[in-house]
Amino acid sequence: MSITRNPLILATPAASFDITWCHDPAQAQAIVDLFLRQLSPRYISHGELQGPRAVAPGEWCGDLPEVLLAQVRNALAQPAHGATQLIATAHSAGSLAGIAFVSIDEAQVAARAFATLDDLVVDAPFQRHGTGRALFDWVCAELRLRGIARLFLESGIDNQHAHRFFEARGCTPVSVTMLKELER
Repeated sequence: MSITRNPLILATPAASFDITWCHDPAQAQAIVDLFLRQLSPRYISHGELQGPRAVAPGEWCGDLPEVLLAQVRNALAQPAHGATQLIATAHSAGSLAGIAFVSIDEAQVAARAFATLDDLVVDAPFQRHGTGRALFDWVCAELRLRGIARLFLESGIDNQHAHRFFEARGCTPVSVTMLKELER
């Protein structure tokens, strides 16, 4: 695993985390496995529906493991400098504890530079030990160092736990995304 210029080692009474941007293709399957262990249909939001992950609200695509593996491999294949798809990993005692997928705005036409937190997933044994908070805070600090002024994220409409988590970290709703199926 490649360590960035700003790794965070967080010690809590429950766990210690080493958080870095991952550039190691050998980690791809472990990242996907962690992701898959934590997903439920309520996780699906418009981001999953606009990409290849989900086919309908509450319904993942049939080949989700392969889709995720391709996405992770693509992100990990990008050069460390200038990458627009990043994956942060949190490790505790050698175990992968959490992941965050981040997309950097490529068009750069917005009034303020922004990134999107596409996913933040913490493995069950590490939940409620500060892993998600540490990962989110670390990603925000890293993006500030890159000159990013805004971080957007979205979560499934029924994912109330995620909504509370992000609101507690200073995130505020700025829109409502709606869907109308035109074909059935």
